[in-house]
Amino acid sequence: MATVQPSRHVLVWVDAEFLESEGMLHILQESGAIGGGEQDWEKLVAAAEDSGGYGLAGMLVDSNHGAGIWISPPNTPGLEIMIPWHFVRSVVTASEQLQNKIFGLARAGARSS
Repeated sequence: MATVQPSRHVLVWVDAEFLESEGMLHILQESGAIGGGEQDWEKLVAAAEDSGGYGLAGMLVDSNHGAGIWISPPNTPGLEIMIPWHFVRSVVTASEQLQNKIFGLARAGARSS
């Protein structure tokens, strides 16, 4: 008998190249995976290129697929997006959604303000 895995929240850091297709930006915007509209896309892609990628959050659907990782964007149950492995830079999962926390360099910056 197969065991049922609890839903896991996921943050996938993707290469900026993943966002460079206007078609992908439409899909991500319409699914709620990214905010803003077309007027913001140029800034979003430029920011992703400057920082080396972009974080996509959602629910983990399948992390063991040979072609890539499958996630379901937040607030869009039933929709699944596959991110090919060659665009994935890192993956972080959590079994439950936690309060907003600041950590790493952002936390150090917040303390010095």
